[in-house]
Amino acid sequence: MVHAKSWTLKKHFEGYPTNSNFELKITELPPLKNGEVLLEALFLTVNPYMRVVAKRLKEGDTMMGQQVARVVESKNSALPTGTIVVAFSGWTTHSISDGKELEKLPTEWPDTLPLSLALGTVGMTGLTAYFGLLDICGVKGGETVMVNAAAGAVGSVVGQIAKLKVGGEFSNTVICQMKKFGKIAICGAMSTYNSTGPPPPGPPPEIIIFLELRMEGFVVTRWQGDVRQKALKDLLKWVSEGKIQYHEHIKEGFENMPAAFMGMLKGENLGKTIVKA
Repeated sequence: MVHAKSWTLKKHFEGYPTNSNFELKITELPPLKNGEVLLEALFLTVNPYMRVVAKRLKEGDTMMGQQVARVVESKNSALPTGTIVVAFSGWTTHSISDGKELEKLPTEWPDTLPLSLALGTVGMTGLTAYFGLLDICGVKGGETVMVNAAAGAVGSVVGQIAKLKVGGEFSNTVICQMKKFGKIAICGAMSTYNSTGPPPPGPPPEIIIFLELRMEGFVVTRWQGDVRQKALKDLLKWVSEGKIQYHEHIKEGFENMPAAFMGMLKGENLGKTIVKA
């Protein structure tokens, strides 16, 4: 008999999240059916997008998010006990999956690299940096790159492969200094997520027009299939070879999920914020 601990959204956010927005619940999981596996979380992620997407949740729903998990019981021959996967199970210690949405770690994953990187530099944040820089911006040799929020999870990777921007007043200042035909990739605007007042003013339209700038927002789930797998292999190779250095801000204990989330939104982290269950 397995009991799962889950952090739920007790009350929708107004401004910066507080402890009162979250509630820890314990539920008893049912026995596995054929084709199912029982997952135990090893590492969990907190990301800025959760602050925005939480608006879609009902009060009482489990907070969303990825985790690196271990299969601890299996009735699925493709996922034997002990298999390590990336799962979108949310803020929970244990979960049941039919295996269809689980992603195994690459077979070439080195023993020397922490599994938590599958949530960061060799995961969603690394992919965001990769596609934002190389696909959306189409950066080529000899071009100048500016990275906003360069100490964050995405920015710290972009700065090494080389450009992404997030929204806010700093971006507006930089836009006025852009070269003609400049390209801007926007994957987030964390500085505005917790604001209860009017949004900051946008960039002057005449700057965008006369410099013929291209500005494009994107969500990393756009890239799937072979192109995504190639990106993950590139990121894993670059990290393994030391060409990309990674930074993790690790909080110990599942009970600290809300604290990790709130601290990340306030910029307490250098690199990717991870909770070790």
